Amino acid sequence: MSYAVLYNVFTCWMIAVIALAAVRDLFRRPNISLAWYAYGWFWLLAALLWLLAGLRLLAYFFGYAWLDRFLFYGDETFMAAHVVAGVLFLAELLWQNRRRTYWSMVFVGGSMVAFLALLLVLGIQNTTATSWASEHQLPRAAFLAFAPGYLYCVVLMVYAVLVETVSRWRAGAWRNGEFALAATGMLFYALAGVADVRGIWAGWQLLLIRVIYLAAALTAFWIGRSGQRRVQVVRAYEVD
Repeated sequence: MSYAVLYNVFTCWMIAVIALAAVRDLFRRPNISLAWYAYGWFWLLAALLWLLAGLRLLAYFFGYAWLDRFLFYGDETFMAAHVVAGVLFLAELLWQNRRRTYWSMVFVGGSMVAFLALLLVLGIQNTTATSWASEHQLPRAAFLAFAPGYLYCVVLMVYAVLVETVSRWRAGAWRNGEFALAATGMLFYALAGVADVRGIWAGWQLLLIRVIYLAAALTAFWIGRSGQRRVQVVRAYEVD
């Protein structure tokens, strides 16, 4: 077995560690809103996904194909869950309307439940194994069930980036700078996931895709740290 797969394992676990560090700071925000709470959950579920992804690839490296395939189902469960959390975050800040948020959650949640049910019933269709990784191909029906909810999430991300960009252009300042950065990071994360979730690459290209995930996690970490710095400044001011 080539040691190239260990680079992939290391990258997956780096994403998980950075995401967990971001979550720690995000959940420490005082009077955290539902939207930012959902953003924290998005990255917590992402951290669990990448922790499991690293373990899965390590199982593949040591020749435990059955464990690799078993952990893949856990991967996909966390992936579906963090898509739902991402939609809650985006819908809350974009619409600021609980009824729209509710129906968004129903639509995306239904898509993800159908996806997971079809994946469990139909199983993995094909596995591509290389010196860099193993990639499992989803059943076509499961992928088609997943696509509407995922695409809706991507559309919300694009819309959020456009809204914030237009506000910057018109007013000369971001309407919500943290939201703009969060939505942009999530958009790159989601676009990288389009190739990843389909299981079409298992070579060195997969490592490059996961570097994009790593960059997105760093944006969340920066947002979390900036929030903590503001809290510290406010507390210092109150003490003075």
